[in-house]
Amino acid sequence: MTPTSWTEKIKKWRKEKAEHYSRIIMSDPVKVPLRRILKYPGLILVMGDRRMGKTGIAHEIANKLHTEKGIPAVVHMPPSLPVPARAKIQKLLPKWMKLVTNRNEWPKNSVVIYDEAAQTAHARRAQSGAAVELDDLISISGQRNQTIIFIAHHSRKIDLNVVTEVNRIIWKKPTYAHQLFERDEVSDFSMKAYDFFDAMRQKRPWNETKLNKAKKMALVLDFDEFEFYQTQNELPPWWCEELSRLFQDVQKVKGVLE
Repeated sequence: MTPTSWTEKIKKWRKEKAEHYSRIIMSDPVKVPLRRILKYPGLILVMGDRRMGKTGIAHEIANKLHTEKGIPAVVHMPPSLPVPARAKIQKLLPKWMKLVTNRNEWPKNSVVIYDEAAQTAHARRAQSGAAVELDDLISISGQRNQTIIFIAHHSRKIDLNVVTEVNRIIWKKPTYAHQLFERDEVSDFSMKAYDFFDAMRQKRPWNETKLNKAKKMALVLDFDEFEFYQTQNELPPWWCEELSRLFQDVQKVKGVLE
């Protein structure tokens, strides 16, 4: 094959890859049940606006994996969380789900729910000892049979090492501003997520019915298959407004976000 032929061949190859990428971005997501997008072991990143069900779907994923496979779970909270708040949250959780404040307490063969309030995965702390330790734990999570679920508003808040290792990204109604602040690597995907939820709005203001429907919906990017899926989730049996408020209040605790 002549040099010119090789040049034409690589141009064609690049065009085919660009066409494949564009098709995935522009095609309608495939509707699937929540269990279809579960990943065990694996890494899942949940993003979206405040009070739109990010923590709720993380707990429902843990619930599904426990129901189907008997897998226990831990909820990682920052060490600065006061003891009374820890006790209140633990009391509302099922017995197979423990609240922890130290990564050494993450058991093998488990689901780990890691809220951004824990902050050691924060992008600005990427070079800290805690972040390096977390990176190591991510690297061996497969060997330890763990599914780690990270929760954040958008990817720029999260260390790039976390973003590039995930198997699934789940969006729960992101805002347009979230898309603007995204990392370049996922900005196209987040814009698709914004468009997906914006289509539900149909150019009309959100009312309570539409908001409740949106909270159940999720757009999922499966990086293993490089495919978008549409799914919906209910809340786990133990979920309640009090628990939801407690998780929200964690981010208001002095010192947690410093």
